[in-house]
Amino acid sequence: MLNLPPKDPRDLFGRFRIGGLVAVVILVVLFLNSMFVVSPSEEVGTRWMGGTPMTSAPLSTGVHFRVPFFETVDRLQTSRSVYTLNGLDVYTNDNQKVTIDVSLIYQIPSSSVMNLLYHVGRAGAVDIEATILPVVRDRALAAFAQYNTLTISDQRAQITAQMRKDISEALQRLFGVNVIDVQLVGIHYSPVFDQSIEEAVRAKNLAVQAENTVAQKRYEGEQKTVTANAEATAAVERANGEAQATVLQAQAQAKAIETVGQALKNNPEYSHFYGLQHWNGILPQVVGAGSIPMIDLSKGQDAGK
Repeated sequence: MLNLPPKDPRDLFGRFRIGGLVAVVILVVLFLNSMFVVSPSEEVGTRWMGGTPMTSAPLSTGVHFRVPFFETVDRLQTSRSVYTLNGLDVYTNDNQKVTIDVSLIYQIPSSSVMNLLYHVGRAGAVDIEATILPVVRDRALAAFAQYNTLTISDQRAQITAQMRKDISEALQRLFGVNVIDVQLVGIHYSPVFDQSIEEAVRAKNLAVQAENTVAQKRYEGEQKTVTANAEATAAVERANGEAQATVLQAQAQAKAIETVGQALKNNPEYSHFYGLQHWNGILPQVVGAGSIPMIDLSKGQDAGK
């Protein structure tokens, strides 16, 4: 018989310690995989080996357990979510293409979690947005088809309200999703349409400028007419005044002549007085025979005394 050397107890202890560590690690891994936490912003469903759902109602906030490696956890966000659809092409009722950006705020109620996880699309929450997308696209197309491209900017609020109403009703009816708000965050026109708008604005500005020029010319003409009328009226008034002044002057002279004649007729001596008043002090150089009366200076001097 062969005599084997005795085993070292330390070797046995070392092997036991390594095995124990491995077992502990395996237990910890199994324990960690058997426990999962549901956050307040989500609800959870589980499936057995990726197939049959293990829960009839969603699991809410807290710590839960599952069979490690055999039970799959499916999470679905139930807090408010924002879904943005950029670059969506729609057409107006005048066959113009418009590219829009739509923002959708929605929330999934607990009553719809199991349906969305296991009865809509693929199992789990991998295609929720892909499920929503066709509905949003269809209702946006329908809303814009009711409006003319030129009136989109003015009727943006009405279009947004129509989209909100249609999308909300469709997502609630089809998937039980509550739509909180729909915003039309961007409207992008085609380059051809933008160019046509710029040309129309430029033509309108030129037309307004032409109208302003015509109005200015009309105003200037009216001002000239008013000025001419005023000048003509002033000339007429001035002529009337001059004519009246002439008439008054002639009447005054006639009255004066009549008065002088009557005085001469009533008092022959008045002729000497009248002559003295109008004599300039220069003796006449030539005195001829005729009807011109001679002035007796001595009488005038005596009269002056």
